[in-house]
Amino acid sequence: MTGPTGATGPTGITGPTGPTGATGITGPTGPTGVTGPTGPTGPTGPAGSTGSAATVSVGTVTTGEPGTEAAVTNSGTEQNAVLNFAIPRGATGSTQPIQLLSAYSTPAQAGTGQTALVFDRNALSYGTAISHANNSANITISQPGVYTLSFNGGFAPGSNVNFPLNVLTVPQLNGVTVTGAATQHTFHTSSDVVNQSFNVPIAVSTVPSTLQIVSTGDGFLYSNIQVSLFREGDIPSS
Repeated sequence: MTGPTGATGPTGITGPTGPTGATGITGPTGPTGVTGPTGPTGPTGPAGSTGSAATVSVGTVTTGEPGTEAAVTNSGTEQNAVLNFAIPRGATGSTQPIQLLSAYSTPAQAGTGQTALVFDRNALSYGTAISHANNSANITISQPGVYTLSFNGGFAPGSNVNFPLNVLTVPQLNGVTVTGAATQHTFHTSSDVVNQSFNVPIAVSTVPSTLQIVSTGDGFLYSNIQVSLFREGDIPSS
């Protein structure tokens, strides 16, 4: 048979602490909580004092050099602005040299059939775009462009012609009649004298070109004739 339990002996010395175990996995973040109610609006603050009205006036206006920027500066204050303007002037445009020729003939000359009128002398000539030799019917155009042609002269019936006599005068460029320029007169008596004239623009695209003033009639006289040709500029591209 088991005997009685003896008294408990004293507690032994605590042994050393064992190593720390591994950290466990972090759990998922919990759901965001419900947003709380908006707080009440605070009271309206007092109205500020009325400010003084601003003013704007023009100070100086000056002309700047070509190519500079336009500028506006304030020589006053933010409250009372004084605006100064600087406006550049445009650059001076270039002037093209004058290109013109004027020729004439005073004494009476006879024509019959289709006659290119002969001009004895040149009156005024500038540049190299247009040329004419004395005692010639040909006016040479050496520079393409738009020209203004003017002509006027006196015409009368020749001797021993049959009436009525019709005389038509036109400009021809390289042998082709210029559209829109023609003047004519029908003579009924030998004492009839008339001035024929026209003024017309001409576009010359091919050079050199020959311009003539041509009159057609069965026996006529022409005198005091004058022709002027003035280059206006280049032919527009469109």
